[in-house]
Amino acid sequence: MITRALFASSLPLIFAVASTADNTPQYVSSTLGNPPCLQSCRVLTYETLQKCVDRCEDLGHCCGNRLDTGDNDGHSANGLLSCANGCELAFHSTTVAECELGCDNGNEFDDCEYKHPFINIFSKCDECVCKKDPEISPTDCRDGCFQAKELDEFYYDRGGCATEDIPRFLFAGQSNMVGSPKEAKESLFLELVNTLKAAGKKRPKIRQMKKYLNDATESTMGSSQMEAQSMYKLRKYIRKKNFNTGNYKKVICSFTDPDPELIGQLDCERNVSPTACGADGTDFGPELMFGHVFPKKKSPLKGKRLGIIKIAKGGTEINRHWMKVNEGKGNNYWQHMIDGITASNGTIEAFVWFQGENDSFDSPNKEDYLDNLTTFIGDVRNEIFQSSMKFKTPVDVPVVIVELGNWIYNVNTTVIEAQRTFVNNTANTVLVNTGINDNPKKRLSEFYHYNAASQMIIGDRIARSLAKLLRDS
Repeated sequence: MITRALFASSLPLIFAVASTADNTPQYVSSTLGNPPCLQSCRVLTYETLQKCVDRCEDLGHCCGNRLDTGDNDGHSANGLLSCANGCELAFHSTTVAECELGCDNGNEFDDCEYKHPFINIFSKCDECVCKKDPEISPTDCRDGCFQAKELDEFYYDRGGCATEDIPRFLFAGQSNMVGSPKEAKESLFLELVNTLKAAGKKRPKIRQMKKYLNDATESTMGSSQMEAQSMYKLRKYIRKKNFNTGNYKKVICSFTDPDPELIGQLDCERNVSPTACGADGTDFGPELMFGHVFPKKKSPLKGKRLGIIKIAKGGTEINRHWMKVNEGKGNNYWQHMIDGITASNGTIEAFVWFQGENDSFDSPNKEDYLDNLTTFIGDVRNEIFQSSMKFKTPVDVPVVIVELGNWIYNVNTTVIEAQRTFVNNTANTVLVNTGINDNPKKRLSEFYHYNAASQMIIGDRIARSLAKLLRDS
């Protein structure tokens, strides 16, 4: 059963469909003058959704519940939203009209991706699984909105912005900040966790983990040995009962996959877990181990409940996609950064940046990276400074730069050298190594999206480096 919390908003919203120059539909939101904000997630479960789906089936609608682990996924052969999808929209709407407009907006898109500010993007194109006529009409989704009206669990009044007043960290970057370690090996995370949770001595555990790591994509004997030893050092965090569940309440996270069509909409906050804030709602990035390690480290924030606002997108370039100078041009995500900073209500304590692979391939991107990084970090620092009373100057905002990994080092080192130069020349910053070392036995995985061990080790290194930076500042 899939019960991951879906995208939520804390404000009543009005949606209209506009068009870009290439006639691509766009969501234009009205927040009635209110800024974006963060709110705790509402979790839509199979049992809740099924109550509405049953009513849809009574009307003769065939497509089922996409939270079902069976075949009923709510997809349709003609790419329209089903009655079950209308039920799902109703769970994240305040009124029937808002739900129906969400249906209409979703049906506007010709491609198979259904986009809505409160719900994870998912494919809407597939064969309807029932044996009846698989065609769906444009009114089917609206029928789900109407059926949900009769159920108490739907049409929740979000009732204003209630961002929890806790220290937060802004994480941003491209795919390795998103986190996709399952690409290296699907089963690796649980293999490592189960090994460390089981009874046994150190050496057999390291040997077993090394064996698992050797089977992951682009592993080397040296990296597997180093990762196995590093993972053993993290066992005190991993052996906790709540490490690989959603029950860890010390740190919360949100992950917004920025989309110009959904400006002003941020992911809701949920407890840090291996599936809370990574790719596709089934994976994790550096936030997982960071969330478990940082609260234990000596810093002004030790022991406090914390939050992570993650805004990341794979395949991005710093100038084109992230910098303020290109705000409003194509797929630029600067405004999403501003939304995250604004929604934090002045609670951001530091900025963590993990990006640069795509810039490493092209000129002049790689040659300009130092200048671009300097300008970008300066702009981010200034925005955080302006939003908060805790910093005397923008330079007082701590910044962590996560160095690019071993695989890109073998392609081109220009961006890596720029990252090192930036940190060496910029106050209150720190560089976190992610795999490069002259000694092959001290390198992390060579896989471009790392593996589960690498992501956890990187998260630990960010936590330790940031704790020291905060102690020294």
